[in-house]
Amino acid sequence: MEDWSTRGWTQDEIDKLALSYLKEVFLCKNGKAVDTTICYSDYLNDVGVNSDNYPLFFWLLEEENHWVVDSLLGKNDPGTFFKSVQPNTFIIKKCFELLTRWQRGGIYDKSLMVLYGLLTVGYKNPLEGWRIYSLTSNDVNNLGKHLDEEKNQMDPVNLQILTLLDNIASLVEPGKPVADERMNEVAQQANNIRGKFLDMTKHINEAIPDLLLKKGDYTKNEVAPEKFKK
Repeated sequence: MEDWSTRGWTQDEIDKLALSYLKEVFLCKNGKAVDTTICYSDYLNDVGVNSDNYPLFFWLLEEENHWVVDSLLGKNDPGTFFKSVQPNTFIIKKCFELLTRWQRGGIYDKSLMVLYGLLTVGYKNPLEGWRIYSLTSNDVNNLGKHLDEEKNQMDPVNLQILTLLDNIASLVEPGKPVADERMNEVAQQANNIRGKFLDMTKHINEAIPDLLLKKGDYTKNEVAPEKFKK
């Protein structure tokens, strides 16, 4: 076994060591780690999100700690937080990965608004959005499952989801032949979910499988910062 004490460390080794500890901190498993992550998030907020650093902002959103998210966003509108970054395949795919992983009601509203804000920009022109990332019906289901039927359509999160579903539904124009059957299925499913939510006599479990509608609660496993406990 090599004796590390007798030789110098390379910069790459030091960088990997530092990153390993940073990753451990960002898991937010205890109050001090949350405190540290909040400070880091506050620093990133000062720097501002841009095309060179946006993966770090996704990294922190994934940790599902609302104190961290509040620090990361600051006073910015969650729905337009990524306005300086043009949605690309990585961004849109990451949004759907998170929407799929997060249970209905199991994530902080501001985190949802960040993702839906990005997707709304990405699919403002539905066909251009499709070219960047061609959706599946399952993507649409996981997008729509976060609709809250206990709130009306003007609730900020619900309104953002409904607008996005409407944009996706317009991938297909009524009465016009559709060459891409998958696109047609996606558009119909988006319209189906939206219609079930807006119809007071219907429920979205008539459009989305019950398995996807299982509810979660992000506050159950969320660790508070040390300063919050004092």
